[in-house]
Amino acid sequence: MELSSLRDMKILVTGATGFIGSWLAERLTKESNSVTILVRPNSPRRSCLQSFEDKVDIVYGDIRDTNVVEQIVKDKDLIFHLAAITQVASSLKDPVETFSVNLQGTINLLEAIRRSDQGQALVYASTDKVYGDPISLPIAEGHPLLGKSPYDASKIAAERATYAYFKTYGLSISISRSSNVYGGRDVNFLRAIPDFVSSAILGKKITVRGSGKHVRDYMFVDDAVEAFLKMATNITAFKGEVFNFGTGRPTSVAELAVLISRLTGNIGYNVLGRQTPGEIDAQFLDCTKAKEKLGWQPKVELSEGVRRTLDWYSANKELWIKFV
Repeated sequence: MELSSLRDMKILVTGATGFIGSWLAERLTKESNSVTILVRPNSPRRSCLQSFEDKVDIVYGDIRDTNVVEQIVKDKDLIFHLAAITQVASSLKDPVETFSVNLQGTINLLEAIRRSDQGQALVYASTDKVYGDPISLPIAEGHPLLGKSPYDASKIAAERATYAYFKTYGLSISISRSSNVYGGRDVNFLRAIPDFVSSAILGKKITVRGSGKHVRDYMFVDDAVEAFLKMATNITAFKGEVFNFGTGRPTSVAELAVLISRLTGNIGYNVLGRQTPGEIDAQFLDCTKAKEKLGWQPKVELSEGVRRTLDWYSANKELWIKFV
């Protein structure tokens, strides 16, 4: 599959009202003449579609509804599956719903593809959280899957279901494990970057809830979208493969606070130093495989990505202020 061939492909995106999904769907409208998105009825995130909703076909429904899923899969060539409950905190409060959406929803999609027997390609969005506490750093794809929260477990289970459908039924699938993705449209203010950026824009001091010493791998959303496109355009060559996507550069939460404080005129920050039970001390990825096999590597440096993120939140306050 050549990238240019996406022009005539019929593409489906689930989770298109999500943070990453919305940027992916918008990018796909520039690459394909036919993009369909699945949107939950009464989604509170529908406003993030406003810049491109006239360029996509919107189907309202739930990934857990087998009839809806079966209908939207028909006649599609390529499917990007991002629909999920993505917050660990939400999974702790309601693990049953988390498994229902993340696992059963994925199985519904896989089964619809199998039953349609039309050879659709599926790119499945997993997460680096499946690795859990790292045995070694940076984390490569062969690392054991040690995730421990209901969210982590649901993504591991969905990954294995996706791989099982590849091995058993020959489905064309590829699985991504992305690091901490950031950028505009993210309204999960439990995450450090949207929390810090929104505080700074509202003129509040940045608050680091933990010690600030935890280390993560922060990747700008444009690089994440490019990763999905690389997976799709190489899926024939690498069916059944898993790929890490990140910068491979560890950054502490305190370093983030310093950077965002500086970029917003030294607004300053406080460190509360609260204990964060179950928090992983350090997590960053080895993305050698994606570079060597897909020709992918991140292009946006952290300072530039954070600046672009600040610009988006400053220009679009009406789209996120109600979520703070």
